[in-house]
Amino acid sequence: MDSPAEPPLLEVEDLRTSFITAEGTVPAVDGVTFSIGRGRTLALVGESGSGKSVTAYSLLRLIQPPGRIVGGRILLRSARAGNIDIAGLDERSDVLYQLRGGLISMVFQEPMTALSPVHSIGSQIAEAILLHQHVAKAEARRLTIEMLDKVGIGQAAQRFDQFPHELSGGMRQRVVIAMALVCRPELLIADEPTTALDVTIQAQILGLIRSLQREIGCSVLLITHDFGIVAQVADDVAVMHRGRIVEHGAVRAVLKQPQHPYTRALLDALPSRRSRVA
Repeated sequence: MDSPAEPPLLEVEDLRTSFITAEGTVPAVDGVTFSIGRGRTLALVGESGSGKSVTAYSLLRLIQPPGRIVGGRILLRSARAGNIDIAGLDERSDVLYQLRGGLISMVFQEPMTALSPVHSIGSQIAEAILLHQHVAKAEARRLTIEMLDKVGIGQAAQRFDQFPHELSGGMRQRVVIAMALVCRPELLIADEPTTALDVTIQAQILGLIRSLQREIGCSVLLITHDFGIVAQVADDVAVMHRGRIVEHGAVRAVLKQPQHPYTRALLDALPSRRSRVA
C-alpha cells in the first residue's frame, strides 16, 4: 500500500473521450479524474453505457475512430519505465507497445473475443512473453506452462496445445488472466471479468485475481456494475454515471454512507438490500 508521501501508480486528470460523428460529438468520458495507489484495487462502478469500458480503453490508447481522447492527462508512474504521459504518446510510439500487455494488461469481459480461435492457448500466452521479454521460445513455453498451473489449469503442459473452443468458460477466463499477468504488469485492468460465469466460478476467478495481485504486487482497476463484487475485493470505489464520476472514496465509507443519489440507487438494487426492505 502507499505510504502517505508515495504518489499513486496511476493518475487520471480531467480525461475526456468523445465519439465524433456526422450527427455531432458524443462525450463518452466527460472530465473523469481518479488515481490508483500501488498495490491497491479501485473498482469503477456503473450501469452499462456509463463510460466505464471507454475509460479503460482510453488508458491503453485503444479507442478506435470515430472515438478519440480530446483532453486530459493519464500519468503512469512506472517503476520499470519511469513516468509516462499516456495521453500524450504518439500512436506510433514504441512506448505504447511496451505499455500494452507489459506495464498495463487487461482481462476482457468475454474471453472468446480476447483469444484467437485458430491458435493454441499456450502459443498465445507464449507470444505475449516473447513480445515483452528477451527469452528463447523454450523458456517462453516453460513460463507459459508455469503460469497456466498458477491460474489453476490442471495438466498445464498438455493444455498448452489446446484451442479456446476446447475449454469451458471458466477455463478460458483463467487463460485470459494468465495471458494478462504472465509479464507481471504494474496495473491490471479487469473489465467485468466474471459476467458470463456462474456464482461458484465467479468467486474462484475473483479469488484468483486477488491471489495473483498479492504475488505480483500489481494494482488493479476492476470494472463492474455489481456492488457485491466491489465489497469483496476493492479498496476504493469510483461510481460512474453518464461519463462522469459522481462519487469516489474508500469502499467501506461509500457503502456505509453513500452521498450521491445514483450511488444509493445502485446499492438499493442489491438483492440483499431488497430482501431486508421486504
